[in-house]
Amino acid sequence: MSIIKNTQGVLVENKKVLDKICKCLRLAESGNPHEAAMAMRQAQGLMKKYNIREDQVLAASVSESVKSIAGTVNPPFWVLALSNMVAEAFACQAFVARRTGQASRFHFIGMGYGPEVAAYTFAVLHRQLKRARQDYIQQLQVEVKAEKTRRGNVFAQAWLYRAARTVSAFSDSHEGKEAIEAYIREQYGELGSFSRSPALTDAGNNTDVISGMRAADGVSLYKPMHQKDPSPRLSR
Repeated sequence: MSIIKNTQGVLVENKKVLDKICKCLRLAESGNPHEAAMAMRQAQGLMKKYNIREDQVLAASVSESVKSIAGTVNPPFWVLALSNMVAEAFACQAFVARRTGQASRFHFIGMGYGPEVAAYTFAVLHRQLKRARQDYIQQLQVEVKAEKTRRGNVFAQAWLYRAARTVSAFSDSHEGKEAIEAYIREQYGELGSFSRSPALTDAGNNTDVISGMRAADGVSLYKPMHQKDPSPRLSR
């Protein structure tokens, strides 16, 4: 998984100008040739005046939503896998920002309401999976803490495998890969890398896997009736 190393903030500094340029470009698509030409000239003039590049304009169409998850200073594999699963389902890219002694911040970057929906879904599913994992670990008849943790991670990985069907079925398809990549370059520049290994499984973990998959069977998403609220609802 990629990790955010710094924030350049170029898009934030030029937000008002970029909004004006985008508005002009939308007007430039008008069926009125005179109006379209005038809007295009205005957009080009603003870009020249404020030294705005085309890829910065492209990136302005992208949005971002951030979620901090308590207790995830050094997030395990299953938390990273959950963020990636949700991001992919909602046509976003997920990144993690880590600071010493602080909870990790998960950034979801995409088009339209995608990042907001992804961040909401990630937060709710994380709470559900964390609770299910903790409950499962507590009932294990195992003395060694490290083994309890490993088996709890196997359970979580199986939970994710089953829950992925629900999340993927709910997602909508969006375009915008080029714009998202432009946004990331402008806003964050060079990215670092952060990875964790999944818990190893063996023949003795069948119970953990089956329990994890069964625990995820009750997860469901449904869309709100009011279109002004873009967030899905999750229930069990």
